[in-house]
Amino acid sequence: MSEATACADADISGLYHSSEEGVIKLIGILLYDGFSLLGAGTLAEALYIANEIQSPGIGKKAVTYSVRLVSARGGAIACSSSVCVWTERLGGQRFQGFDALYIAGGVGVTRAAADEGLMELLRIACSQSAVVSALGSGDVLLAAAGVSRRDWASVERGVWSTDTSKVVQSSERGDALINSVTLVKRDLGYDVATAVADRLTSSNDQHLPIMLSTIGTSTLAEKAQESARWLERNCGRPISVGDAARTVAMSERNFLRLFKREMGLTPSQYLLQARLNLSCELLAKSDLPIDKIARRTGLTNGERFSKVFRKQFAMSPTEYRYQTKVGTKTQATTG
Repeated sequence: MSEATACADADISGLYHSSEEGVIKLIGILLYDGFSLLGAGTLAEALYIANEIQSPGIGKKAVTYSVRLVSARGGAIACSSSVCVWTERLGGQRFQGFDALYIAGGVGVTRAAADEGLMELLRIACSQSAVVSALGSGDVLLAAAGVSRRDWASVERGVWSTDTSKVVQSSERGDALINSVTLVKRDLGYDVATAVADRLTSSNDQHLPIMLSTIGTSTLAEKAQESARWLERNCGRPISVGDAARTVAMSERNFLRLFKREMGLTPSQYLLQARLNLSCELLAKSDLPIDKIARRTGLTNGERFSKVFRKQFAMSPTEYRYQTKVGTKTQATTG
């Protein structure tokens, strides 16, 4: 695990941006007391190998994975075999969202699912992360947090119904292998994914090529739906159409055409709709100032927010808030 976590030392300041080192992707692994070290370690090790394979001698790194071990409160967390690892606190300014967030499984999952503080942090993290998936029994935490399987941003659906089930069993390590190789294949291609899988599996495994050719593939409609979910989850951040296109490994031109055909809106129109939906929710359920809501929904400032909002709803954000809250009070009184 010590070698695997070395990749967590990468600077996260380049998240969502290109640099001389290429794109830095922030990967979170959520831990809790009693988690399975095997699954978390396999995932971190796979991404460490992907970073290592892209050595300076081969050429500029396309993607660098920055792996962060996180927990509800940070500090030392004991796995099921009583080995302690150091974690950073989930939430706060540093970890508001991940390019991919994985939930560890383990014998402590039931107790963790009863931790309301952790569940709230997990709900927020899932809503702000591009990819969400579980390792083994980690799906218990997602269910407890109210994150349904249809909301998981996608790593591999139906993989266990194919012949690839012969490669790895549905366990923490198996799920970690599938998730990591899927991610690497999407970001870096088949050859790098093959090299990573080869380092982590038996060299004489005849089913490895089948697994690699199957995982990470999806129909064009699924790609459009996946990118739409990504836009919804990240609408509060300064994102671009190019960012959305990269989440499904498409050129911006092809992505624009596909998205409009499948979703009936351009990505920019869909993103604006998601931002307005979020702003309506914040207006109705919070007392946040208009300027702060504008910033939280990616609409820059109160003046721009009010202009866009009025154009869409024929009323100002303040008027909408008043009508919504008066209506809620009326329903409560009559009920």
